[in-house]
Amino acid sequence: MAHPKELLARLDANARKSLSQNFLTSPHWAETLTAAVMEGESAQAIWEIGPGLGALTQLLLKKAKVPVTLFEYDKKLSAFLREEYPGVDLIEGDVLKAPLEDLAKKSGKVAVLSNLPYHLSSPVFFKLVEIKPHLTRVVLTFQKEFAERLTAKVGQEAYGALSIIAQLHFKITNLGVLPPGAFYPPPAVASQAVILETQTPKDLDLDKLCKVIKAGFLHPRKKMVSNLKQIFPEVDWLKTLESNSLSPNTRAEEVHEQQWISLSLALKR
Repeated sequence: MAHPKELLARLDANARKSLSQNFLTSPHWAETLTAAVMEGESAQAIWEIGPGLGALTQLLLKKAKVPVTLFEYDKKLSAFLREEYPGVDLIEGDVLKAPLEDLAKKSGKVAVLSNLPYHLSSPVFFKLVEIKPHLTRVVLTFQKEFAERLTAKVGQEAYGALSIIAQLHFKITNLGVLPPGAFYPPPAVASQAVILETQTPKDLDLDKLCKVIKAGFLHPRKKMVSNLKQIFPEVDWLKTLESNSLSPNTRAEEVHEQQWISLSLALKR
């Protein structure tokens, strides 16, 4: 495959900073990422979000034994992909507005692969959480800082609401760090690839639990009890904290997963 610089010149296009376009150039990482998405539980379809110039697409279409669907926002790149891979199922437009739930129901179990645009990391992640029952595994490349937030444990600087929610929904495996030189143009920061394998702990109301976690982290510099009272004033949070061996001065970043689960039991709605 030609270098992205050459392909973009042919298309009279540029890497758009507004879309966080950094195109993968590393054959090693292209092989690693596509191999990772096809491991584990068998999927009935594979989705690639933001295929760009097709560094991963070409390998997916060669190796996959199930249908591949591409989601691409950029019109010029969509036209290029249709020409390069005629017959490919390509959905053009904003993936955040796509009817992913309906598409997943039609496809069956889905595996997802993406070198995510950095500015869409959080919205796309939570969009995938919404359709988790339809997913097998997800292989995503994030800005390294965001990936560290996903995997952080209590006591670590990156630990926050995202860490807890991500780890409740997924078993997360670090696939490795991609240096800026693995992309064109090279981003200003390193990237990190992770594998997300779906999990749903038994007897947990995850929706209610996630509401409590988000409330607890509402104002990270404030005491957690103040945040919880603001969102759920009907609960006696001082008593609830005490029953869970937590001080009224506790801050959200000091609370581990099992304590959050206990706290969520105080919520009636």
